[in-house]
Amino acid sequence: MDKSAEIARAAIEIVAEFVRRQWTPTDPEFFARLERFAATLALWGARLNLTAAPGDPAEIAFHIIDSLTPVLPIVGLRAASLEADPATLFTAGTRVLDLGSGAGFPALILAAATTADFTLLEARRKRASFLAVAAAAMGLGNARVEATRRDAATLRPSFDVVTARAFGEPAMVFATAAAALPTGGHAILFAGAAQRSAIARAAAGAFDRLELIDYEVVRGGGPSGAAASAAHLLAVARRKP
Repeated sequence: MDKSAEIARAAIEIVAEFVRRQWTPTDPEFFARLERFAATLALWGARLNLTAAPGDPAEIAFHIIDSLTPVLPIVGLRAASLEADPATLFTAGTRVLDLGSGAGFPALILAAATTADFTLLEARRKRASFLAVAAAAMGLGNARVEATRRDAATLRPSFDVVTARAFGEPAMVFATAAAALPTGGHAILFAGAAQRSAIARAAAGAFDRLELIDYEVVRGGGPSGAAASAAHLLAVARRKP
């Protein structure tokens, strides 16, 4: 077994142990798809600086589990004021735009977990190439990569959901999402717990029904060091008329 395959297998063992406690994927190939993604990430990661520790299975597992947050039952239970929990926003026919897809988190992971159609927006050519290779390796028919730079001035309201993780400050995320979403569309931002006030300010105006869902993900425990719990925030907001 080559090194990238070994890293991938160890990473997905961590992911599977966590996921199976609370959720059963409908796709029997789900974990195999994730393992192929993790192997591609481990192979390309150091060369393109995709993650802080592309050779650390625990670090890869952390990013995958975090990306799965919107479809995990615990998040739906905490979404008190949403008309539906976040998982219902990723159904067949739903058009999702992922901003600054980078290493494929969360878009490729959510594409493997759901039947929604994903457009991955990534302006950096080498990273866009990685995303295309990873999507092909995963056998995803519901993910396409757009290797171009788009912003609020060039986007049109042609998507149902916009996702962002490590794309930029909340003000940039919500301004870009507002341009890409029609009335009733949803923006989903993966953020740090300390960004709560900044998110509320950024969403005000173009969005309503903002839900801020606190959650924690274990990070570390592999070669990078001891495990610790990371406090995160999932922000879900609806586009106003």
